[in-house]
Amino acid sequence: MDSTAMSKLLAGKRYLLLQGPMGPFFADLAEWLESKGREAVNVVFNGGDRFYCRRRPMLHYNQTPEHFAHWLKETWKKYPFDTLVCFGDCRPLHQAARQWAQAKGLRFLAFEEGYLRPHFITLEEGGVNAYSSLPRDPEFYRHLPDVPQRPIQPLKPSTWLRYWHATWYYLEGWFHRRHYPLYRHHKSFSPWYEMRCWLRAWRRKHWYALKEHSVLPRLQTQLDKRYYLAILQVYNDSQIRNHSGYADVRDYINDVMYSFATKAPATKFLVFKHHPMDRGHRLYRPLINKLSKKYGIRNRVIYVHDLPMPEMLKHAKAVVTINSTAGLSALIHNKPLKVMGDALYDMKGLTYQGHLHQFWMADFKPDMKLLTKFRGYLLETTQINAVFYGNENYGRIMVNKANQFDESTSKTVIYKPK
Repeated sequence: MDSTAMSKLLAGKRYLLLQGPMGPFFADLAEWLESKGREAVNVVFNGGDRFYCRRRPMLHYNQTPEHFAHWLKETWKKYPFDTLVCFGDCRPLHQAARQWAQAKGLRFLAFEEGYLRPHFITLEEGGVNAYSSLPRDPEFYRHLPDVPQRPIQPLKPSTWLRYWHATWYYLEGWFHRRHYPLYRHHKSFSPWYEMRCWLRAWRRKHWYALKEHSVLPRLQTQLDKRYYLAILQVYNDSQIRNHSGYADVRDYINDVMYSFATKAPATKFLVFKHHPMDRGHRLYRPLINKLSKKYGIRNRVIYVHDLPMPEMLKHAKAVVTINSTAGLSALIHNKPLKVMGDALYDMKGLTYQGHLHQFWMADFKPDMKLLTKFRGYLLETTQINAVFYGNENYGRIMVNKANQFDESTSKTVIYKPK
């Protein structure tokens, strides 16, 4: 069966690849596009980009995001690309590129972490997440024909490889910072700060594994279907900054706790799930303890770090999120879901559309038939069965024998790197 996402990726002739995930993925992607008869050039913005693209045709950008549109215009005159590709469409440089491409009528493709993790990565034209062009009208999905699901190759992203490539990327960026004096990363770009955070994360992971060993059995038994799960996102998540009314995760925590304290049944509990990638950067226990005391719910609030999300979803009564892709997992588990930001899956029939105050007592269930149609459409049009950091071939686009679309035969093939 043809993959719409893969067909979309291969629909261009000349590609300009902007910043990708930290690591070799975009360099490998460019080589793969060339193996399909396309032209591809990588743009590097810092020493990390340059290291991973060192064997590729590349262009250097040494100015600020404000000048990027003009640079693209001048570059296009010399190399008339028809497709821009990026990872993370909320980065300032990529936002400038997106606006310029749309004004010029060129294709703008954005990669992102998979909507349906862990076996997929996301690719959309025009933007991802809240910038996605996917219809928000539930009737669109209800009228879709039933189609068989494509075979899925189970994949497991490597956390170790992610950290390794991130470490090397940060170090290369720091060592060559004088060559790119105007570059400003969308997050902290200090390798020393990030290393301290990763070491802290490693220490906390083991500490909380010991501290929380008795929490999951309690959630599975005594508190089964008696707790609301509030999902926390990374503190500097672009989805919060760009697609919600929150300036900080702490504001979200306060809103949820105040509403829960004033409107939720006194017999119910509230469980906050820390994001694993945020473990070394933020710790919300002092805030949660302070607000629990302030709102009189100290014995009804639980804060956890590393409990398995599927088990937590399975035993939860309902779920609250800003706009995390974990919200999709909550829907797949048939859990009532309240979205506090802007999310592509936040639509009538799937998520609770009323105020958070009413959510705690609402008799609402997601429409699972609608979810099946929505998930199938999402899978076919936006998901590629691959990972950015695979245990084989260091994040190549077709790692672990992921099945992909070959335009010449219209059949599923296995990509074998050179």
